[in-house]
Amino acid sequence: MYIIKQIIKTRLGLIALILLAILLTAACTSPASPTAEATQPPPAKTQAPEKTEALAATEAQPTEAPAAYQPEIRPATKAWKIGYGDGLAGIPFTKSVTDSINDVAKQMGVEIVYCDNAYNQEKTVECSNNLVTQGVEGVIFANWVAGTEELISGIFKDAGIPCVAYDGPHPGCVAFGPDNYNAALEAGRFLGEYAKAQGWDPNEVDVVLVWSPDVPVHKARADGARAGIQEVLAIPDANFSDVGTKELSDVLPNVTTWATGHPDAKHVLCFGHSDQPGVDCGLALEQAGFLGNAAAASLGASDEALVELRTRTDAESIFKATISYFPERYGQYLVPAIVDMLEGKTIPERVIPAVSPVTRENVNELYPAK
Repeated sequence: MYIIKQIIKTRLGLIALILLAILLTAACTSPASPTAEATQPPPAKTQAPEKTEALAATEAQPTEAPAAYQPEIRPATKAWKIGYGDGLAGIPFTKSVTDSINDVAKQMGVEIVYCDNAYNQEKTVECSNNLVTQGVEGVIFANWVAGTEELISGIFKDAGIPCVAYDGPHPGCVAFGPDNYNAALEAGRFLGEYAKAQGWDPNEVDVVLVWSPDVPVHKARADGARAGIQEVLAIPDANFSDVGTKELSDVLPNVTTWATGHPDAKHVLCFGHSDQPGVDCGLALEQAGFLGNAAAASLGASDEALVELRTRTDAESIFKATISYFPERYGQYLVPAIVDMLEGKTIPERVIPAVSPVTRENVNELYPAK
């Protein structure tokens, strides 16, 4: 579980960006079960027949826990035609989601009609209309272009097509994805505990929050990280700095600018809204001379974070942890959810998967290298 007005203008730019999210995770690894207890029960699996036809707003802390959803990977009652609007093809996070969706769809005997929304408003509208034109019966999609939620979900609503949106709620669609505030809260707690274990004086700790103001869910993440840190350490509000970005390439120079403007900073904690910003923030702080006096954490468990955790020691790297959304398991929820809706079953308005911290101590357990 990543996304903004910095609309990608070239195909090379697509690959360089998140997501998600925005939101980002490992595309080429197969994690073991997380050590943290899952928010939702693990899906049950039953044997599915082989398929002969062709085969992913501001979210604040919820006031109520959503009803639990128990997905079941089972043969569907018919070969439903399901549209899939990928949030942004070509990045590790969405590749993991897409692979998971295709795998579960094959097990359940349903067809996936694919289109890349490309993290672009015009393309997302085009994809959504094309899916409707192609006669899909249900839709799974991700749309991270701020301010277009009603526009996109309205296309499916007007066509009478049930929908599940992941990592960004849309009116009238089931919302799937980690709670951004609470996932970031875990990252903040981790950073706070790290600083506490080092014996750092809270008054001498500066906090850098890297996020994109144009992306609604990033505000929830920044707020969660701040709350998590202050839950552990009484760091003064004045010691917190928001470092805004529009593109992933902004992180290194913007954090470097922050460091230059804070020559007296003694200890630094950095939160990245997703993994590339988290890793880059750590690198910028290392270059600024904070190695041994700083820690960075982020969200997503994507390749950039996992490689950093596997290949560099704690003494060599400021980056310390990522909170995994386990997007390689998204299909285990998304496909059963849309099939259940098509088959008349009741689905909660919101489905939240498990998250779990990934550190150097457990990275090889949760994400064994191939």
